[in-house]
Amino acid sequence: MNLILQILLSVFLLSNNNVIDNYLKDHLKDFKRYEYEIPKNYTEKIFPDENREFKLEKNYAYMPVNFILNNGEKKQGIVTLKVKLYDDVLVSIRDIKKNEELSISDFQIEEKEITSLRSEPILDFGNIDKYRMRISVSSNTVIETNMIEQIPDIKIGDNLNAVFNKGVVSISFSAVARAEGIIGDIIKIRTDDKKIFKAEIINFNTVKIVE
Repeated sequence: MNLILQILLSVFLLSNNNVIDNYLKDHLKDFKRYEYEIPKNYTEKIFPDENREFKLEKNYAYMPVNFILNNGEKKQGIVTLKVKLYDDVLVSIRDIKKNEELSISDFQIEEKEITSLRSEPILDFGNIDKYRMRISVSSNTVIETNMIEQIPDIKIGDNLNAVFNKGVVSISFSAVARAEGIIGDIIKIRTDDKKIFKAEIINFNTVKIVE
């Protein structure tokens, strides 16, 4: 009897493992590859529940399922899986300092584990030369979206042409940037007579007074 129970249990475990494997192939297909562990052996037959949401949080995946109990009753539940996720991502090949403008030559594409990253990794070179580092990073660092920012169109101290429009009246005057930003940002500027205004960045040397 014990042998029969062991055989039945092995069949259930193998069947459940196949169900989980097929489910993850579908829901983790955006990653280059992955590894997973099942912390607990489930003796009940399981079926994926596609009416509920699959969740991925750091190194754990939560698979919604229906358990088929020994008496045939169906019960909703969650199968918790420990996962490692891998993808081809942008990796620094040298130390890069904060605010340093970036170049394609600073990086290479490598397969890395990305399970515990704080933000989304950058997957390709894209327009990387239009960005700079928000923080300092060392060589062999996976570059995440929260580590970079667009190079400002206007920087602190830049000489600007400020435009003030009211009705049909338009006035232009010189000013100096007191903050940095990209097109569309609102920054503070200072006029030659030391007055402070808020202005919208129009291009690399022109701003429009808004306040």
